[in-house]
Amino acid sequence: MTISKLAEIKNFQNDCNNIVIEDGVKLTNVYIKAKKLIIKANASLTDCKLFSEGTITIGEETIVKEKSIINAFKSINIGDRTMIDRDVFIGGMQSEKSQIKVGNDCVVLYRSYLNTTCNISIGNNVGIGGYCLIFTHSAWKNALEGHPYKFADVVIKDNVWIPWHVIVFPSITIEENVIVGGGSVVSKSIPPNVFAAGNPAKIIKEIGKISPSTDEKNRILLEILNDFCRYAKEFLLLKEIKGIKKSLNFDIIFEKYRLLYTTDFDNLLENGIIISFKIPDNIKKTHEWIELDTLKASTNNILAKHFLNFIKRYGIRIQHYKIASTNSVHEQQQIEERLNVILSKGNGKKYSSLTISK
Repeated sequence: MTISKLAEIKNFQNDCNNIVIEDGVKLTNVYIKAKKLIIKANASLTDCKLFSEGTITIGEETIVKEKSIINAFKSINIGDRTMIDRDVFIGGMQSEKSQIKVGNDCVVLYRSYLNTTCNISIGNNVGIGGYCLIFTHSAWKNALEGHPYKFADVVIKDNVWIPWHVIVFPSITIEENVIVGGGSVVSKSIPPNVFAAGNPAKIIKEIGKISPSTDEKNRILLEILNDFCRYAKEFLLLKEIKGIKKSLNFDIIFEKYRLLYTTDFDNLLENGIIISFKIPDNIKKTHEWIELDTLKASTNNILAKHFLNFIKRYGIRIQHYKIASTNSVHEQQQIEERLNVILSKGNGKKYSSLTISK
């Protein structure tokens, strides 16, 4: 049993032979049964239950929210930066084939049901909306009287978007880069790069690779930055925040914290977090940064973390690397408390899930 001293555990009940819990993990009112349990750094599980006769693996920065239940006989494997929303049920009738694998940067939203009688395999960057139903078995009436039955895996590949109220039947494969219309019933497999909708779902059109021009990308980003300033001022209640647009640049300033979108890397101030589509390596060595073309970031700045969280609503999901702090643990705690006080002005909320990592 290996449990990090930096994990926060409150009322964690387990029936596991082997446990590995890494730094920054938060477990609150969780019950888990498994032969082996691996929970990676900064994952958060709250008021949920997980059951397997095999290995349960929860990835880095993954969130499993309240009242969710995940049950799969063979194994449960959830990747990095994935969210399982409230009241999600993954389980049902079990068999020797029961397992669930969910990739990185996915969401399964409110009150969806994923049936794990057989295997469900979900790729990376997959969005599954609320009240979706995914089945790996279908039978009710007596098969010996000629009635239909089916037990088969479901595969959902990378970059698929399944909005709310979609039903997926057994033996279905949804290939890469598919968008399914809300409320659809998927009774046949769907090829890659298409939009499919209806009951039963049919291909409506092909989806070509979209490549916005540099000017169009710049226009969209400036709009997002302006929206973030309004969100920070009116929702986070950072009344003193300023957004300053200069030609193709945009500067966001709050007290001594600064986010700078720029494509000009000469004469940069040392204290700015640089936002751009492509950032030179020499700038990455001297600044904290958010690079939009590669969807990667390296920053401990709490305002930057709010920005990274905000842009998820535009489908921009950044792989975030934390940088090593030069402060002592005590100094880091003082910084974290001070920043939480700043961000709780006016609304009394602490944004503890976004604070600087120790």
